[in-house]
Amino acid sequence: HLHVAYGNLAYLMLPPQGRLVPGHCIIAPISHAQSSRQVDEDAWEEIRNFKKCLVRMFAQEGKDCCFIETATKLGGFDGKHAVVECIPIPQQVSSKAPLYFKKAIDEAESEWSTHDAKKCLSTAPPKGLRGTIPENFPYFHVEFNMKGGFVHVIDDETKWRHNFGRSILIGLMNLPENLTDARQRPLAPDLLRLEMDAFLKLYDPVDWTKQLE
Repeated sequence: HLHVAYGNLAYLMLPPQGRLVPGHCIIAPISHAQSSRQVDEDAWEEIRNFKKCLVRMFAQEGKDCCFIETATKLGGFDGKHAVVECIPIPQQVSSKAPLYFKKAIDEAESEWSTHDAKKCLSTAPPKGLRGTIPENFPYFHVEFNMKGGFVHVIDDETKWRHNFGRSILIGLMNLPENLTDARQRPLAPDLLRLEMDAFLKLYDPVDWTKQLE
């Protein structure tokens, strides 16, 4: 009941728990992959189609899209399924987002990294994520409105804070700090239904998957 739209190779849904703000949603490939960097060209293109629709949709609300993805435990049996989160940010705040993320990644580097060369890499077009790092590297990636962003290669996964991206967004948008590490409870069913209805109403006019019917 949380699924918004299906392509042939990827889908869009609302997160069952842990949403930061109304409109927070996730894009994932249908076939198992542990990062969006690992999916094939066709699935990558469908993920991009969903991103384009979300950018268009939230622009009408005066918001920009911040896409975040953490890819860890690659190649292991317990590796998570690839998930790209989309968090809408008010435009007056989003202008600060790139510097905010870059500073946080650079500052945390000393905690994490042994390799100087792998600090904070730009994923600006035309290279993007796929042209910046190999597919078997664990990483944190943040992207702003599909205009590029930053990728950080995770050297030591045992030191990596899995809530890193969330905590930066919480600080950026001045949200309650307990959203970072608190057990992220699901929304009440009635509230979830209201949010789903509101989301579908906005998304329906931009839904690219209608072309598949």
